[in-house]
Amino acid sequence: MSSLRALNAFVERGMARAKTPGVALGLIRPGRPPFVKGFGYRDREAKLPTTPRTMFGIASVTKSFTALAILRLEEDRRLKVSDPVTRHLPELRIRGDGPRHPIRIHHFLTHSSGLPPLPSIYYTTMRSVRRDPPFDPRVARRVGIDPDHVPIDTYEQLMRYLSETRYTVLGPPGRCFSYSNEAFGLLGAVIERASGRTYESFVEEEILRPAGMRSTTFDTGILFRQPEVTTLYSPRWTGRRHSLVPSEEWWEDACLRGAGALRTNALDLLRYLEIFLTGGRVDGERIVARASVEKMVRPHVEIGGGNYYGYGLEVRPDYHGTLLVAHSGGLKGVSSHVAAAPRRGVGAVVLSNADTAPAARWAAAAVNFGCGLPLTTPFRELPRPLRKPPPLRPYAGWFCSGEGIWAEVRPRGDHLQLDFHGIEVIDRNITLRAAANDEFIVHFRDQSDGARFLRDESGRILGMFLGWRILRRRKKSELHRAAQGRMVW
Repeated sequence: MSSLRALNAFVERGMARAKTPGVALGLIRPGRPPFVKGFGYRDREAKLPTTPRTMFGIASVTKSFTALAILRLEEDRRLKVSDPVTRHLPELRIRGDGPRHPIRIHHFLTHSSGLPPLPSIYYTTMRSVRRDPPFDPRVARRVGIDPDHVPIDTYEQLMRYLSETRYTVLGPPGRCFSYSNEAFGLLGAVIERASGRTYESFVEEEILRPAGMRSTTFDTGILFRQPEVTTLYSPRWTGRRHSLVPSEEWWEDACLRGAGALRTNALDLLRYLEIFLTGGRVDGERIVARASVEKMVRPHVEIGGGNYYGYGLEVRPDYHGTLLVAHSGGLKGVSSHVAAAPRRGVGAVVLSNADTAPAARWAAAAVNFGCGLPLTTPFRELPRPLRKPPPLRPYAGWFCSGEGIWAEVRPRGDHLQLDFHGIEVIDRNITLRAAANDEFIVHFRDQSDGARFLRDESGRILGMFLGWRILRRRKKSELHRAAQGRMVW
């Protein structure tokens, strides 16, 4: 069995490979006091160390808080997850939404509304993005992000953007899973209208304060009054990989806050994980009903490879004989991951100040350690590669996401090569090896993941599922159209 010393060494080796400045790791195990440790620096230039109290962003881990707030409102009978979203947001118009097949709160909670990946996150954070030293508007424009777009500052403006922008939905509600920041942003608007309070105050008053999460906040003013706040580290956006550069500019928005705006430290985030280990309690105090926690960790929508999405959480029903729930977060200067095996009483959190850090791998190692498994046991099962791959030319082409990602796929002997041309994802020479049923194993830096190509009824490749997003197939000529702002996502 591995020791804590081995876990520490595992993290330190990974930080050296990824050149990660700082990491905070926390681990809960039954019958043991929590283990919380800082690694490296919260400020590399000033040599200020990371500690358990260092404040980080958590990005999309915020989505689980938003889901929990929705279920807290359902407990009070202010809404139902089966409600059509337009019952609470009547001005919202999304193509494919209608009386026969309405988009429900459930679909927003499970990323199954049919909304494709869109560039909204850059427009909702545009005011801070423009002040950001790593940001290069020329790179943004090349991949269809308009750096001159009018900032989206309110829920009403976001709903108008989704109602008026030209894009094609992925399918009717509930048919397919594709990650949607817009959906969770608008869940914040649902919470406001159902509760009569701001989204932030509802989460603070109903979840954060009762759970004793005294340092956790949405407010940057409160954040910078904390004694330890990390510097953010991110590559420059030039179209090539660069070393990490420091930035003090935290991305801010007012209408995607439910998708990724919380800031916290490892000590507070471990308290939050107690909710999932105890069926809704922290230090014995009831935060939410056990039934609400059970709804969150139920496998509602299949992602693939034995993984599902619950409400704001990834769910693996059978992880070496136990339930595993988890979620990652990534943003400029942020890599985060939470994971829990509730039936084993094990939970782990990892926070980092670099968006290139493999936080999920370190969280997996911590949970594996708590469950008595080898540290390197992967959270996700990958298919086995085929000894003889199928013809690879039909998979070749360009695939794009409205979030500023273009992926070029080319045959290379017995495998595919993938190059990312985008804003934040700019890696090259990624290997895809064929498995069965249009599935591929992606070797990304020193990590592995899965990808799946999607076909239409006639058998033609129409997209690929990668990084929890559906990327549509496009012609190379459309990259030029995207740069002119004329792309139809």
